Amino acid sequence: MSHYIGIDIGGSKIVGGIVTDAGKVLVRKDCPTPVKQGGPQILQDAIALAAQLLKSTDKKVRGIGIGAGGQIDSEQGIVFSATDVLPGWRGTRIAEAFIEKFALPTFVDNDVNVLALGEAKFGAAAPLRHSTMLFLLLDAGVGGALLNNGVVHHGANWSGGEFGQILLTMDANARRGPGGGVGTLEAYCSTPGLIQTWCEMTGKSDIKAGVQDILADAKAHPKGHGAAAIKKTGEYLGYGLVSLANTLNPHLIIIGGELATLGDALLNPAKQILAQRLLSGATICSVVTPNLGSDAAIVGSASLAMFKTNVLEATASAKA
Repeated sequence: MSHYIGIDIGGSKIVGGIVTDAGKVLVRKDCPTPVKQGGPQILQDAIALAAQLLKSTDKKVRGIGIGAGGQIDSEQGIVFSATDVLPGWRGTRIAEAFIEKFALPTFVDNDVNVLALGEAKFGAAAPLRHSTMLFLLLDAGVGGALLNNGVVHHGANWSGGEFGQILLTMDANARRGPGGGVGTLEAYCSTPGLIQTWCEMTGKSDIKAGVQDILADAKAHPKGHGAAAIKKTGEYLGYGLVSLANTLNPHLIIIGGELATLGDALLNPAKQILAQRLLSGATICSVVTPNLGSDAAIVGSASLAMFKTNVLEATASAKA
């Protein structure tokens, strides 16, 4: 059995674990992300966490996989572009620093891409070994990933899969999303988007509520504003899925993130729109939620290392 380290560098914390090639997490560790201290310290704390993981086991580790926010040049393991969620993160040479410290093969990709890789190998998409799969993460923003036969589509400049930026409307009064896009899927199907829909329905602008508050209201009042806001957000999502499904013709779409915790209340309206608007003659793809739970980021990052180390070894063997 082989062992890998998976690390996720997030906006609030850095998590990591030792993972077997069967997807089992043997050891877990985490630490706060030192956001105020900027990119260099974030990188050093991630390295320190990896060192703790290595000290905690006598197993031989074959490689390290890292998921990180921003657009990642996955060939070189460098942060190509990033927002101010992680200040000073752009240009960070993550893979180089880890290799210099540990002398282990190290691979880096966008955090949503590695979540998708984990679901493809060990989660909801595991039964579909040769398929096209879309992953959408509906959180404070909307991230996405596209996998074809288990391989991430990165695009020309490492921004492939930014599905949150597809347009839902060109209306002059369209919302501006958390990432700055106007009329985008992210503007309507992120957590701020759901909350704004609820505010619009109640006629108030000072409601301080989260996703779970709206869900609780929907359960207590099935015909109230909470239920209506979730249904409307599901319909917005459905129109986004129609564009994606008609363009990419996937076998499976996985919906993750905080909005996915709304379950069928969100997904059923989306599926209904998708069924109504999908191209005639096309097979309706399945729309599901992730399977990997709280270990998804660790297992996904380790899956990246598993995939890349196997590719490297196969290439070396072919050249021998």
